[in-house]
Amino acid sequence: MTERPWLAGYEPPTEYGDHRPTFAAPCATAPDVVRHGPGVPSAAGVAATGASGAGRAGRHAGTSPGRHRLRRVRRILGSALTVLLLAAAGVVLWLRFHHAPFGVTGVAIIQQTKTTCGVDVTGRIATNGSAGTVSYQWVFRPQTQAPQPLNQSVVTGQHAVYVTVAVEGQGHGRSTQEVTLDVLGPAAGTASKKVSVSC
Repeated sequence: MTERPWLAGYEPPTEYGDHRPTFAAPCATAPDVVRHGPGVPSAAGVAATGASGAGRAGRHAGTSPGRHRLRRVRRILGSALTVLLLAAAGVVLWLRFHHAPFGVTGVAIIQQTKTTCGVDVTGRIATNGSAGTVSYQWVFRPQTQAPQPLNQSVVTGQHAVYVTVAVEGQGHGRSTQEVTLDVLGPAAGTASKKVSVSC
């Protein structure tokens, strides 16, 4: 067998298979880089800045100007509604428990009803609806007897008092009298009517 100098030191594989030579390439190790100085962010600073920026972005995204304005409008409307309800309740309470002083607003003779020998005369005393007492008297002309003052109680919400007097005739024949309803208090008022009496 002819010796081949270029195969010197070559040993054939003991087993058949695909054995390819491997070559280890030299590792290129990156040098440790440390940067210092203004304008050069460190890794920790970059991470912290990113986290805080993300937090601010989340907060700003959650409270948009439109949502903030809507919240403020709702708060103002709620306050206004509360004030209106309180005012309405105050007016209702005032109207229920506070009334103007009792007063007479009008006097009139509204009806005459004939009887066997006389006439029943009915008068109306109008009030302002407050509770109180009205004083009045009936006066007849020609005068047959002295007037007798009378009192009538009025409850809250009652706007009129109806009073009646009987005018009686004497003997036989026909006579005419002037009947006057004279309110004495709390305010003065007068109403008169001529009445014919026949027996």
